[in-house]
Amino acid sequence: MAVGEAAVTSRAATVAVLVPDLIAATRGKLAAGRVEFSHSLSKCALILTWLKDWNGAEPLLVECSKIRESLLPADWTTFNTRSMLGGILLAQNKLADAEPLLLAGYRGMKAREANIPPSGAMRIPESLERLVRLYEATGNATEAAAWRSELEAARVAPRR
Repeated sequence: MAVGEAAVTSRAATVAVLVPDLIAATRGKLAAGRVEFSHSLSKCALILTWLKDWNGAEPLLVECSKIRESLLPADWTTFNTRSMLGGILLAQNKLADAEPLLLAGYRGMKAREANIPPSGAMRIPESLERLVRLYEATGNATEAAAWRSELEAARVAPRR
């Protein structure tokens, strides 16, 4: 491992250790069922996803999803959370559980594309990448190719 990689790995390990404390502190400051709390859960889950800590990220995304489905059922972030959760399940090879979340996540975000701020614009291509990986993992070359085509179109589409 190169020196730079070791430093990044060390920082990542430190962050992973701090995530439970961050969640506990956030729980102490915000009511567990509030939208702001769901944002914190999502951010912590994203950190754990970057670290490939699927087991740590999954319960955070489940809780985040429940909050958002209750308080923001039609918001694009709710559908992004579904896609993220589907991605975590995909990474754990829970393909049958991942598929409906990935499909619903993408379709919900696509239907609300005009409401996604520029800072979230990459979420649709990310959801498409997860669908491609899902269908590659299941050996469904036809579906993988169709979603790959959709992904390529999304990458060349002009940004708002």
